Amino acid sequence: MQVNRAQVGFGCLLLVTLLSAPALAQPSFDTPYQTIDFSGEWSELAYEGAFQYDLGDYSGVPLNAAGRMRADSHDHTEWNLPEIQCRPHPGVFNWFYGGGVRLVKQNDPVSRELTAYHVQFLRALDRPIYMDGRPHPPEWAPHTWAGFSTGKIVGKTLVITTTHLKESYIRPNGTMFSEKSKVTEHLVINGDLLTITTYLDDPVYLSEPFIVSVSYRRNLQQELPYFPCTVSVENTFPGVPHFYPWKNPFLRETAEERNLPLEPLRGGAETIYPEYRQKVKDMPRLTPSSN
Repeated sequence: MQVNRAQVGFGCLLLVTLLSAPALAQPSFDTPYQTIDFSGEWSELAYEGAFQYDLGDYSGVPLNAAGRMRADSHDHTEWNLPEIQCRPHPGVFNWFYGGGVRLVKQNDPVSRELTAYHVQFLRALDRPIYMDGRPHPPEWAPHTWAGFSTGKIVGKTLVITTTHLKESYIRPNGTMFSEKSKVTEHLVINGDLLTITTYLDDPVYLSEPFIVSVSYRRNLQQELPYFPCTVSVENTFPGVPHFYPWKNPFLRETAEERNLPLEPLRGGAETIYPEYRQKVKDMPRLTPSSN
């Protein structure tokens, strides 16, 4: 069989191309690893709501009977106690407190692998989010205001799991979560917006998980300040302010002042769902003269 020289040349060229293909397919060490960077300074979009709720307003919180009684026992003057005045806000509440947030990356100095994020709020301790795959400590390990948090990137979302929180407030009006709570936070970036969705699961005070979200905008001109909290005398009274169960005389004030039904303000899982709005329309409203 007679072979054309052009065919031989083409065959040699094809062989060389195939042999060199694997080398060309290898990744270049000059190309950075692509991921989502959540670090930076962020300012809260305040109109999405810091949780400054009135006394007795538990609406939208799936409190069970124990959680409602715990909230009803709250006396707001306890915030005047010296030991509470500079108490750090709990991790789950800080997103909604206002004042901005800073997320700082911690990288391994040799491998440059991301090992942690540090979340810093205006009035809170540094909160590390471990990204190195470490497990959560045993249940009996110490609980803190920030808790113990681990994170992982799932697609384009930073998913944070937090345990070992001290008992503290969902809202600063007595709605509480217990030390057995587990919080899952989902952080998503869309342009210059950072949206945080928190999923709070508490077997002690909640009958269902409490889910809420808030958004921040990236702020290149922000520098998060230090909050120098100092303890002062604020007309405190002897003892720890509190009310015995079913003895709080102020739980009707918000409903009366705003001419609202009392039942929705008592909270519960039913108040979470949209169809509850129709039920509220038929409820009697309180006024200051109501008995």
